[in-house]
Amino acid sequence: MRNQVFKKLFSVLLALIMVAGLLPASVLAEGEGNADSTPAPTEAVQPTESAEPTEPVETETPEVTEVPEPTPENPAATVEPTQGEPTAEPTDEGIMPANVMPVQANVAARDTSGDDYYRIVHLDCGREYFSKDWIIALINEMAAADYNQLQLAFGNGGFRFYLDDMSVDTYSSEAVKSALEYGNKQYNTYGDNGKKDSEWIEYNPTTNALTEPEMDAIIAYAKTKSIEIVPMLNTPGHMNALLHAMNKLEIGEYNDLIVSSGCMNLRIDKAVDFTGKLVEKYIKYFKEKDVVFFHLAMDEYHDASGNTSFTSEFFTYANRLIDNVIYAGMTPRVFNDALTSSNNRNSFTAGTQVCCWNSANVSGYSLINTSHDFYYVSTNEAWNLNHSIFNGEGYTFVGDYAEDTWITHAKKFNNNTFLYKKVSSNINPVGSMFCIWCNTPGKNDETQIAQQIRMILRVIGARMQNSDIYSASNELVEGGFKADGTINVPTNNKTVGNDNDTVRVTGPNLAALTAPEHTGVIAGIKAVDGRIKAYNVTPSTADNNKYTGEAEVRIKITEGWDSSKVIAFIVENDGTAKDIVDGTATEDGWYMFTAPHFSVMGIYEKAATTEVGGTITIVEGKEEVLTVDGKVDVNKIGDPADTAVAIKTGVKYDTKPGEGTQFTLGNKITIGDGVISDGKGNYMVVSDTGSISNTREIANATVFDVKSNIDFWGTTYYTIQVKGKNQYLTINNNKLEIQDSSSSTVSSWRYNDGYYQRINRKNYYLKLDNTAWTVSTSTSDAKGFLYKRAESQNHVDITKITFKGIKTGTTTVTIAGVEYTIEVKAAELENVVLPINLWITNTGVVPSGWSNSNPVEFTYSDDSGNRRSIYMLKASYSTVNSPNGISLSSILPQVTGTAKSWDGNTYNVTYWKSAYHTAENRQSTDGWTNYSHKGTKFEYIRFYESSWAYSVDGITWVNIENVGAEAGDTNKNQVCIWYRQVTTVTDEVTTEIVDWGPIQYSANQCLLDFAVKYDGIEGGGMKPKSFPVTGKTMGFDCPINQQAPFDNGYVVQDNDKTYYRVVHGIAGVETAQYEVYMITLTPSSDNHSTSITNYNKYEYKGTEKIAWAKTEADANSAELYKMPNVKYGGEPFLESVKIYQYQGLLVTYYLRAKQTADSLTVHYAIQGSETAFYEYNIAVNQGTTFNSGIALDHSQDPYVGGPLLYGTVTNSNGETITVSSNLATLQGLEPQYRYSKYKVEESKLKDTKNVWIYYTFTREHTYVIDFGLPLKIKFSDFGVTNDADIDTVSLWEKEIVLENKGLYGTAKIIKESTEGKYVLYTLDKPLDQNITIPLYVKFKQRVDNDNNKPQRFTANIIPATNVYYEDSFAKFTNGSYVDGESNSQEIKWGNEGTSTEANATQALEALGTKENVYGYDPAYKNSTMFSMGSARKVTVTQDMAKDGVVWPTAQFTFKGTGFDIISLTDNTSGAIFVDVTRKVNGEEVKERSVFVDNYYGYSYENGTWKAEPNNPNAIYQVPVIKVSGLDYDEHKVVIKVAYNTFFDDANAGSYSFWLDAVRVYDPAGNTLDNDYVKDREVKPIYVEVRKALIKQGSFTGGNENIAGAVFIDGKADGATIDDYKNFGPNHEVYLAGNQAIAFRIVANREPATVQIGVKLANGSNGTLKIGGGNEVKFAAYSNVNASDTLTLSTATDMYYALDGITWTEKNSSQESNVIVLTNTGDNSIVSITNVKCTYASITENTTNAVTLAISYDDALMAVDAVNSAITPVEPEPEPEPEKTFEPERFEASWSRNVMQGRKATLTVKTSEDVEAITVDGQTIRSYRTRTERVGFGRRAKRITYREFTYSMVAQESADFSVTAINAEGTESEAITARLTVKTRPNSLRDMWDWFKGWF
Repeated sequence: MRNQVFKKLFSVLLALIMVAGLLPASVLAEGEGNADSTPAPTEAVQPTESAEPTEPVETETPEVTEVPEPTPENPAATVEPTQGEPTAEPTDEGIMPANVMPVQANVAARDTSGDDYYRIVHLDCGREYFSKDWIIALINEMAAADYNQLQLAFGNGGFRFYLDDMSVDTYSSEAVKSALEYGNKQYNTYGDNGKKDSEWIEYNPTTNALTEPEMDAIIAYAKTKSIEIVPMLNTPGHMNALLHAMNKLEIGEYNDLIVSSGCMNLRIDKAVDFTGKLVEKYIKYFKEKDVVFFHLAMDEYHDASGNTSFTSEFFTYANRLIDNVIYAGMTPRVFNDALTSSNNRNSFTAGTQVCCWNSANVSGYSLINTSHDFYYVSTNEAWNLNHSIFNGEGYTFVGDYAEDTWITHAKKFNNNTFLYKKVSSNINPVGSMFCIWCNTPGKNDETQIAQQIRMILRVIGARMQNSDIYSASNELVEGGFKADGTINVPTNNKTVGNDNDTVRVTGPNLAALTAPEHTGVIAGIKAVDGRIKAYNVTPSTADNNKYTGEAEVRIKITEGWDSSKVIAFIVENDGTAKDIVDGTATEDGWYMFTAPHFSVMGIYEKAATTEVGGTITIVEGKEEVLTVDGKVDVNKIGDPADTAVAIKTGVKYDTKPGEGTQFTLGNKITIGDGVISDGKGNYMVVSDTGSISNTREIANATVFDVKSNIDFWGTTYYTIQVKGKNQYLTINNNKLEIQDSSSSTVSSWRYNDGYYQRINRKNYYLKLDNTAWTVSTSTSDAKGFLYKRAESQNHVDITKITFKGIKTGTTTVTIAGVEYTIEVKAAELENVVLPINLWITNTGVVPSGWSNSNPVEFTYSDDSGNRRSIYMLKASYSTVNSPNGISLSSILPQVTGTAKSWDGNTYNVTYWKSAYHTAENRQSTDGWTNYSHKGTKFEYIRFYESSWAYSVDGITWVNIENVGAEAGDTNKNQVCIWYRQVTTVTDEVTTEIVDWGPIQYSANQCLLDFAVKYDGIEGGGMKPKSFPVTGKTMGFDCPINQQAPFDNGYVVQDNDKTYYRVVHGIAGVETAQYEVYMITLTPSSDNHSTSITNYNKYEYKGTEKIAWAKTEADANSAELYKMPNVKYGGEPFLESVKIYQYQGLLVTYYLRAKQTADSLTVHYAIQGSETAFYEYNIAVNQGTTFNSGIALDHSQDPYVGGPLLYGTVTNSNGETITVSSNLATLQGLEPQYRYSKYKVEESKLKDTKNVWIYYTFTREHTYVIDFGLPLKIKFSDFGVTNDADIDTVSLWEKEIVLENKGLYGTAKIIKESTEGKYVLYTLDKPLDQNITIPLYVKFKQRVDNDNNKPQRFTANIIPATNVYYEDSFAKFTNGSYVDGESNSQEIKWGNEGTSTEANATQALEALGTKENVYGYDPAYKNSTMFSMGSARKVTVTQDMAKDGVVWPTAQFTFKGTGFDIISLTDNTSGAIFVDVTRKVNGEEVKERSVFVDNYYGYSYENGTWKAEPNNPNAIYQVPVIKVSGLDYDEHKVVIKVAYNTFFDDANAGSYSFWLDAVRVYDPAGNTLDNDYVKDREVKPIYVEVRKALIKQGSFTGGNENIAGAVFIDGKADGATIDDYKNFGPNHEVYLAGNQAIAFRIVANREPATVQIGVKLANGSNGTLKIGGGNEVKFAAYSNVNASDTLTLSTATDMYYALDGITWTEKNSSQESNVIVLTNTGDNSIVSITNVKCTYASITENTTNAVTLAISYDDALMAVDAVNSAITPVEPEPEPEPEKTFEPERFEASWSRNVMQGRKATLTVKTSEDVEAITVDGQTIRSYRTRTERVGFGRRAKRITYREFTYSMVAQESADFSVTAINAEGTESEAITARLTVKTRPNSLRDMWDWFKGWF
């Protein structure tokens, strides 16, 4: 009795706790995890998206909002705040209280001319710095135009306003400021898009940011002009500088902090926290300055693909900051970007004002017209100036300033015209905004911007007031801007004079002047006859302070002075006098000038002086012209002092361009002087440091000198040189650069409708990209051409005086007071000569067209021991005698020539280079000498100023002295023209060689072979394939036996004592059809001592190494070793090679066929792209095309590929070219394709000359995890199939890292295993987002130091829609209690079972290719007891339940919307209490409180469930608690295990709890939905089958569906529809042998998959058969074929997909065929948990809904299916009629006040002749013997009776039949026991009624 009272009181206490905590009573549901009202048992609905906003209702009067009473659903109702009002007092933390929900009040139509209409100017002072004085001038202009708000976007791209105290958390103020300085510097360097842009303003720390005192002054001044300041700090986009700053503060790596340029990664908690706290500092500052508005922008937030990304995560972040603004009592503003999608409207906290710049389709907010059409943008970007979509009313003010045009368009501004369109009158914008944007900082400085916005600012200000009077006057605003953009500084000028009025000063606020005459000597002043006046001038202001600034000064000119020669001066601090040249003599006798400061100053009449001019050099007998500025009076032009030396022969007046000359664009040209332009007003500028930028001013354009040169093959090449400088335009690494003339690429420009360079078989054109000069392979892009720059007629006068040299000597001439020197030089240039040798190695060359003495300057001696060629270059030749000289090679009649070898034969040679050799490197005809590789290569030669000189670039000249060309001139220097032999050793290209001679070889020589490689050649792409080759193999002596000197450079002894022969100068000269992009060298053996033994057949087995490559990228893509001195760029040329004695060396040219009119092209591309990642041309003869039948051979392995069908072509050299899809056959393929797993998808012949082959690659994999086990990520997944190819593997690019712990787990590289190399990734917390693991693989083929860079592969890991985690993911806390002896004891968690988790890994399945559904993994297929073999267990006892006890807990944290707790249940299990919490505004808020009694004491025997409290029939891996419907967020779950006798069902004084696993749902919310679509697993719906079961009597017959599923019991006499008995835990349906369930699935749209959650309840194996039609089967999984029978050997709840379901449309829904699930096993119980439906697409604005249903006809059909599935049971013989039994005592009663879902107990009291009872046919044999007193007083006696109990989970009120059985088995007549079940309270009223019921 006392126990019953205790239980009732305990329940009352729980009820009181719930009432006090406002918890819904449904949290008491046993085993029920959802604290919300229980939905219809057969329906599961996907959480809906945010509802569409309702349209605002217009009212005549302000709407009055009633304050609703607090309810459990709305515990803290609030009044809607009016706009701009604070909703609550701020707290110290500055965080918005959770219960404050600000709502925007309705806004009536506004008078836009009044102060309540916001007329705003927005200033982009984040990208570009604006000074305080400039901003104040802008405020003055705004006040004059009647604006009332200035929005300062100081945090936008850059960050340009610093508080005095910038400290944030542990970061000091100085650290934050320093980091922001760094951030601004990075922003100035890399700009908005994260790319270097030389046109951006250079970083200047002194003009980087406004200070707090400056902002104080701005705010204070604005108040005096009735203008509000609105700060703008943009987040989470446009945070470039701030993100760089956070990187500097080590908050995170920059690439991790961003999702795209300038956009913060909202999943980096430290960054989000830092930003939030920084924003709060600025909110606080501006709040203290009485600022009312704060703009957070929130615009242009993009993901990594550049798409806008306004997710729920974005709005959570945004509203947190918005709420902080509101809580500070300020009104927040944002741009409308995030609201343009209908799904996102009304997603900002109410009360937020929205600035619409790109759409007006926003409702529910106060709108500010911020029309993009009327932006002013300072930029070099390409903008559409005039939007004509809406009557041409839009205009973006950008580009060249055109005042009249801009004003005309500004007049079209309309407050109700948003972007492109007018809006309806009911929109009623609350304001309009004119924006000043600075998208290219530095394009214009603040003065230029002021000049350009001054007039449109006034016009738009008037239009904002709907004024028809436009403020387009040029009237100056005091303190505003002048027409030129300078500030119209208020003057307050006053003029003061000295006592005798000889000095006057005009300046601001002057009051007095002292200016006594200075009598001392003024050094440096040369006056006429002492005509000088000096004064010590000191002006002062009204407050008696000395004035030291700039001012206007007037000094009286003394009578008699020549005022035209008067000049002012001032004495500087160092005592020197400085002339002031900008003064003017006035008509009234004063000299007026501007004094820069005040000290001694004055005026003087300047004495005439003779200036010294330059030197005029004249050749004797010739004339020269001297040009001087101005039109010089002929009387001021004197004659030479010595007319015997030179005479004046004429004077001519002319003009030249003066300062400020106007230039215009002339005709397009290809060579000569000109500017580079796109023809559309853009011009290239090259700075002195070589940076390239753009200008819109042609006067500022750089003048280029473009020269042309025709090579041997007739190709015209161009050099583009900055005129007069050693600066040449070229392309390096696909970028436009300036280099000096030493670069080999400066002369490689070509011209074809634009200048271009040919690189890697592609034409890179010079072009303008927006505002940046760059290069592009597209022929349609804006190109750069050369134009003449024509000058305007704005010229100044000049005078040209001609002089003639009479004889050598020097004299002078004076012109307009300037003395010039005339030097006359001798004229005998014919007699000045320079001897030049013409060589190929040590033999003279005869140029084609010349012979000995023809021309007379050329001599050739044909002496076999001294074949020498000499050319005597005269100084009089061509323009040798000029400053620019000539190209030395231009003296040659042709570039070709001949040379006679030692064998007496003549060989063809061609010009190579010109070089200057000093005497020690002098070339001779001596044998075994070759100095061609020495000396200084040059291009130009001249004789100028009496000296010979050479020049590399035509700019810098080096004098030549002591030159000789004869054999005896051994001590003289040498000028040489060098040649190379033209050979036939290669066909596709021409090989020229310096070490020349006959093409032949013999045994024991050093052999030199040549080969070419290009794509498509059969057998590896090389020809020839065997050696030697007659007529092509060259032999060279290595004559150590001839005692040749080792220092001659030909024969060298190596360190290993072997000898090698040096061969000099090998060049691969491109032809019209082929280019050379790489040269390699391969020795016959790497062992220097291994000789060629068979000179008739040998191979090149040594290591191939790169010696030259056109670009470093070409070399890197080849995956070959590199020579230590590998060369890049320039001519394909090897200065020398070495061949070891008795060995050979193979020179291989890697070629690309050029694209010509006849060539064919093979393109390799990624599927879906029309941009080739690799392509090669095939040089063919005219008319050759691809075969029309060319196609993939589908018999080949698509993961390898091979030759295409009909894919052979004969090239122009007669070689068979085979087109192959096998990427391994391609040379030069970049590693990211070479080492990626690929699949050949298709080929296309697009025309007769172009075939395309398409691939898919798997360099990046995304893996989906649905279990928390470790993953093995194998390198073979990425195409790296051979571990032997791998040199190193790492998790970091810069160094070897084999283990790395991240945010969610640890990645570890396992290098040695039977499975090869792999990465083991082990989670240590639940995963809720995509994580990326970079894998860097360095391959053995690439071993050359820095060039051998590792290749990156990427493994992305994402969670599935449900993820199952072991107990190891939870945190366990032991409890404690005080025992009977007052000792503290621990309540410990322990391990039970043997864990197999350590060696387990989950199936690694890539997204889109998963074999198994989300929720199945073969690692769990044999887990018949604990999950992964073990669980954590704790036992609590009655002895522990004392004051001070601390109960043990287990807790885990996850993100998602729900979870399951997996446990064991048996007859020793007890209750657990679960709290679910999450943080709201930093505070932990309880979401759910659940408790469940895990007791289970039943068995199933002979078709009957029996209650057996003493039978430990444990059920493993049971979802004892399921919680769903949580808001997506991070939740903390705490499980407390506490003892209470109320839950001690076995009366054992103790019970236990096992935590085995947890399963979380929706861990990533909807952020990965686009990924889940690829697996057809998006938006899953779970229907709990247990809740769906219906009663037998629910049917009314026929084929009408009722909601739910039917339970079918297979009995001996056949299966029947039956009621499911509620035994065991609440979330599973247990099917014993021959039992089944049946249902249809009804969905509002057809699911992509249907899956069944199934497990074993007991037993080691079981079978589940599916019926409902032969076509329905369990789908294949983990190498198990599809079947109608599922074999089970696991207690783990996993999902199995169904195939063959037929869907039929019925009542606007999709309905499946009947599905029947039957347990056909004999010794196991099968548990059914959920029906899961998933989808393959995301349907916007559609909520998925799934229910189970069945009709009576369906149920009968299902019964037949069960009968056919089960094993027939022989019927038992008909029992004999039982004897009746009448017990002495027999009474039965149920427990009172039983709530639905709680345990109910039936108590049956009988006499001692009763041995058992039955309850509804179930036999109960256990009982307790009890006694009781009967009667009163002495007559009372003690009677003994038996008490039987029967417990169950109460679902509804019902009658139960109870019988008694005696020892003989005779059964009594049945009595009826009525069970009354109360429903759960769903409201406070219900709860109160329920509470009162206890009393």
